[in-house]
Amino acid sequence: MEVKKADDYQSWFIREGREALLIDPWFDQSLVEGSGWFLQRKKDKKSDLSIRELSLVTNIIITAPFEDHLHFKTLKEFPDANIWCSNQVKSILLKKNFKNKIHEFSSDTNLIGNLKVLVYPAGFPYNTTAHCLLISNDEDYKVFHEGHVVNKKIIKRNKIKADLAILTAEEVKFFGFLTLSMTLKNAISSCNLLGAKKLFITGSNPAKNSGFINNFLKLKKLDIDSLDDKIEILYESGTSISS
Repeated sequence: MEVKKADDYQSWFIREGREALLIDPWFDQSLVEGSGWFLQRKKDKKSDLSIRELSLVTNIIITAPFEDHLHFKTLKEFPDANIWCSNQVKSILLKKNFKNKIHEFSSDTNLIGNLKVLVYPAGFPYNTTAHCLLISNDEDYKVFHEGHVVNKKIIKRNKIKADLAILTAEEVKFFGFLTLSMTLKNAISSCNLLGAKKLFITGSNPAKNSGFINNFLKLKKLDIDSLDDKIEILYESGTSISS
């Protein structure tokens, strides 16, 4: 399995053999068309994926109904891909007249291409709208993906273990008290619970986000003092690892 950070924010490319899936792809230089008064983010290049890598994509997973996860313009570039998502996201896509084959997440194992995916509710306050993922291949290599806040009770209850974790590690708080993404200390604690020795950072550099919402957010940069020499941390866009 190859896991690649597909852009400088939170788009992910996972390849197994001759097939690949995307998680929450945003492949444009602006997150929102126009001024994006409420939420906007700019980047220099659309993605760090090659034409060949993009041609391997047969499935796309959308973990949340928010525009920085559910990017319509990007999805339109993959008209033949299967889309996997919640009932809420499916309803939005149908209203937008997407013709892709859309699959709702199952509470059992989802067979997505040649990978097995288990889906769980995201941590609070996203537990009713977003999902975390446990992705595994036939060799039982496991990747745990949580784009917001880890619910440690779910990990313990389901005895989830993973080789690689994809987690937030630059804290964002709404009004200074409601946690929207985690600190590096919390991310490492989650890795220890999962037994993961590698940590990929998602939701990178939230300070690059702009718009009206920033008036209500308190941001913290990556806390280097929380580094753990037992866990390899990967951060840069375009970085990939293979099992």
